[in-house]
Amino acid sequence: MSSTSDRGAAFSETIQRELSTGEFVFPTSMQAAVKVRRALDADDASVESVAKVIGLEPLLSVKLLRMANSAFFNPSGVEVVDVRRALMRVGINNARVLAFAVIGDQLASAQEFAPVWRLAEQLWRHTLDVASLSYAIALQVDNVPPDTALLAGMVHDIGQFYLLSRVNDFPELLQEDSELSEFVLFWHKQVGQGVLTALGTPEKIVDALGTQDVFGGGWPPSTLSDVIFLANSAAGIPNPFTTVSLELQMTLRQSAFEGADPDVVKQLLDEARAQRTNALAMLSA
Repeated sequence: MSSTSDRGAAFSETIQRELSTGEFVFPTSMQAAVKVRRALDADDASVESVAKVIGLEPLLSVKLLRMANSAFFNPSGVEVVDVRRALMRVGINNARVLAFAVIGDQLASAQEFAPVWRLAEQLWRHTLDVASLSYAIALQVDNVPPDTALLAGMVHDIGQFYLLSRVNDFPELLQEDSELSEFVLFWHKQVGQGVLTALGTPEKIVDALGTQDVFGGGWPPSTLSDVIFLANSAAGIPNPFTTVSLELQMTLRQSAFEGADPDVVKQLLDEARAQRTNALAMLSA
């Protein structure tokens, strides 16, 4: 976008102000989850302090209990019924990923997205695809922790989510679909970095996502940024704001995975589908 249109001028001024101050206006539906995210990343975070904060957010509490009592975390079949024991069972790292997943799910279904629901819903499904693929790809390499890759995949397009959540306040941008897309593509990288920082996201993830559009090498990937790039190239559900044609997407995918054993690629895609199915089941429960 070479210049800001009259219809987008007020929104642009608002975004510039929020970027300069670091004070973002999160949708009411996710404010509680944001507080939990900050508590989880606090230097003095403990099971007791985090459990107390999670206990104030009913949706996250229910999903944490469901996760703790799932077959994966509860092979013995002994159920836990309180947040503290659930947190002890799944661990703070997994609770951190769950909190981001709940934020994303709330973002995609919040009232703020009513005018752009189809875009938000596709963006959320794309996000789950990329997160699942990031986790599966990281399982194949030694230097990128799978949990970190999963978390990075969950938030790699958070700038787009944030911008969509604010469109409700600037309905003039909805008059032209192409103009909305142009606006989102122009701002989402800067906004994404700002939102991630405001949420207290680990610096290594913020830095990696700042270069996620640049592929640093072949297979196997050596950086978190490369893992996200590969996951994006292999995602079956496209980002609704992509300007890449399907034909070019296939070419990029073949190039990105050049040198990888076809069996390995098939395995990670199968694992990613299973991961995505589990995520959807957890969030819809």
